[in-house]
Amino acid sequence: MVKFKLNLKRSSAYYKERYKRARQEIENNILKDQPTIEVNIEQPYNRSKLTLGEYVTLDWEHRADIIRLKKVIRDYTTDSTKKRPLNIVMLAEPGSGKSHFIKCIAKKMDSENISAVTFNMANIDSINDFIQPLEAVRNLKVLDRLPILFLDEFDSNTKYYSLLLPLLWDGELHIGHSDLKLGKVIIIMAGSGQNIVDAMKASKEMQKQLNIDNPKLADLLSRINGGELEIPSLDLEKNDRNRKVDKICITIALTQQRFGEKITAVPWAFLRFVADNHFRYGVRSITHLVDLIPKIDDNSNELTLKDLNLPLRSVESLKKSSLIYHIVSEDGPAEIIRNWENSNKSEILVRFKSIPEEEATL
Repeated sequence: MVKFKLNLKRSSAYYKERYKRARQEIENNILKDQPTIEVNIEQPYNRSKLTLGEYVTLDWEHRADIIRLKKVIRDYTTDSTKKRPLNIVMLAEPGSGKSHFIKCIAKKMDSENISAVTFNMANIDSINDFIQPLEAVRNLKVLDRLPILFLDEFDSNTKYYSLLLPLLWDGELHIGHSDLKLGKVIIIMAGSGQNIVDAMKASKEMQKQLNIDNPKLADLLSRINGGELEIPSLDLEKNDRNRKVDKICITIALTQQRFGEKITAVPWAFLRFVADNHFRYGVRSITHLVDLIPKIDDNSNELTLKDLNLPLRSVESLKKSSLIYHIVSEDGPAEIIRNWENSNKSEILVRFKSIPEEEATL
C-alpha cells in the first residue's frame, strides 16, 4: 500500500513537469523573439485539450481545480444517501468562458449521465422567468440524467438571493401555483462581484462578522457544500503561472471552431498580438476578434497573415471597428496599432496540427 502511494506521488510530479514543459515550449516559441522558421506547437496544444476537451488550459493549478470539481460531482452522483443539491460557487470575470466551461464539463461527463442547463440571472424580469430552466432540469431527470443547473451572474441582483435559499437547501422552489421540486441536482452559481470574493475570503479566515451589505449572502454561502472553482484571469502572470499561454491555446481553439478542423496553422503574429494585449471581456472579446477574420478558401488548411485582414491598418480603421470596444490600452488605440505592427513583421506560421498525410503529398 505504501509503495502504491509513492507511485501516485511520482506520477503527479511527472505530469506536472510535462505541463510545465508544454507551457515553456509555447512561451519560447510565441512569447519571446520572432522566429525565423515555421513553429510547431502540436504536442503542447494537444496537451492543453486533455483535461476538458474544447476547454483548453495548460495552467497546472487550474487543471487541478477542474479535476477536483469532476471528482466532487462524481462522488455526489454515486452517493445515493445524498438527497440535497450539490452547490458550487464559481468565481470568474465576465466573458471568461463560464458557459463554455460548463458545456465542456457536461460533455466530458456525458457517459456518467450528466447534462447541463444554463440560465443567466441577469436577464430575470420576474420570478416566473425561473420556471423554464427548472422545468428543463426536471425534464432531464425524467430521462434519468443528473442535471447541472448553471446560474450565471447570480449576484447581478441581490433581491433574488432569498429565492435561491430554498432551491440550494431542499432543491425546491415555489412560484405562484407551481411547486417545482428538483431533488438531487448539481447547482453551480457563477459570480464576479467583489462582495462575493470578500465574503468567501472572510469565511475562509473564520471571521465572526462577515461585514457584508446583504445578510442573505451569508445564508446563501452557508449552503455551498461542494466548494468553489475560480477561472483565473487570462492575464495572470505569477510565479510559474502564465495564462498568456492559455490565451494562445484558446485563440487556436476558437480559430478551429470558426474555420473548421481542417485548419492546421495560424500566423505567429496573430497569436503574439492576442497574447500581448488585454481583452476587455476575456474569451468573449477574443472570439469577437476571430470572428472579424473574413471567410477563407474552403480548400485552405492554413490561415495566413494576408487572410486576417483585421481593422488594424491604422488608428482610424481601429476606431471605426467594433474591435475598439474589446481591447484595453492605457495609451489608447495608437499603442494597439504599434503592437500589431511589431507583430506582423513576421509572416511565420505556427503549426498546431499535422497536415493529413494524403494532403501533405499533393
